[in-house]
Amino acid sequence: MPVLIDLDAAPPPAPARSRRLPWRRLRIAAAAAAVLLLLGAAAAPPVAVVFPRVADTGGRSAVAVLLTPQALVTAHPASGGDEIDVVARPLAPGGPSWRSRLSLPARDSLRLSRSGSVLVVDDELTVRILDAATGRERWAVGPDDSALVTGDRVLLTRYDAAGASELRLAELETGRVRWSRPGEAFAAVLGDAGRYLFTLAADGRAEVRSAVDGRLLGSRPLNESVDPDDPDVAVVGERVYVLGPASVTALRLADLTPAWRSPARVPMPTGATRCGDLVCFPGERGLTAVDAGTGATRWSAPEWVAYSGGVASARDRRTVLLDPATGRVIRRLGRGRATGGLMLRVDGDHTRVSDLRTGRAYGTLPGVLPYGCTAAGDLLACPQAGGTTVWRVLRTAS
Repeated sequence: MPVLIDLDAAPPPAPARSRRLPWRRLRIAAAAAAVLLLLGAAAAPPVAVVFPRVADTGGRSAVAVLLTPQALVTAHPASGGDEIDVVARPLAPGGPSWRSRLSLPARDSLRLSRSGSVLVVDDELTVRILDAATGRERWAVGPDDSALVTGDRVLLTRYDAAGASELRLAELETGRVRWSRPGEAFAAVLGDAGRYLFTLAADGRAEVRSAVDGRLLGSRPLNESVDPDDPDVAVVGERVYVLGPASVTALRLADLTPAWRSPARVPMPTGATRCGDLVCFPGERGLTAVDAGTGATRWSAPEWVAYSGGVASARDRRTVLLDPATGRVIRRLGRGRATGGLMLRVDGDHTRVSDLRTGRAYGTLPGVLPYGCTAAGDLLACPQAGGTTVWRVLRTAS
């Protein structure tokens, strides 16, 4: 059965939840990397400043981590293997402090995300929606529903005893259903403007609906993909990009009609993201930038295999700042990771932290590697000694 990005004897029973296939290929281009457009400077000299520790998990390993300016939220395996503990540790006055045990296996696919006043805990099969302030369950997805969270909405698919399926779009914070229509979805993306809902059905067929009332606006097979039954698709702004073995086809999100006269030539694309006024396609053989309006190639850079907000990286973790208009390297940042306006560089057995825009050195993280670190404001969370630790970055350091 086909699947995508990140559902039998008469009368047939409702399909078991295990039929829901994992979100594997549908990529959502995030606009949240805009802060990285103000980029800066080269490698900074080592400094001796060690940041103050704010919180940690006591060495307890986490399968998922969410850092906000108010709290560190982590998910840990509980005894028995079929449950997890979700723990919120306050990082600011009035920040949430709670612990909640959920009947969810500790899979590597587990994710924590925040939307408004709720915390979403989901994996490939299950979605749980908690009050971010208290950890209590805000509302429950029905046992016969499969759920796909997209933006501030959740798309529910339910099968009846005869095998017929129904789609319902609900508000993520309250569970209030906005509309219901016949249909099913194994992947879904709500467009940036909130007007269109893009979905993939079990056979890989693409559909777009009005997000307001669920009306079907367009439908087509994605024969341009490597495997039409299991298409590889990215949604960026008002475009749907179908990734083929050596090309990319662009469709208008509003009705799924072709947006370019012919596909763009892109070798082995693996995703899509905004690249200034262009759209960039990272791939197995490098980074290609094309004109979003025409599909014409503007530049290509075989060295880089990942890109976000002006920062490109190679397979060996070398990181650079790129001019998105030309692909020219503005500054080489060394081996490491860029996150939250910070550049984290490996230096022996520790990590040097500097400002991504100015290159100003802030300090070091002894015994820490930068991979897996995430930032929120002046806070930085990284794996350390089997657990997760949060430091406060002192931006007055020099």
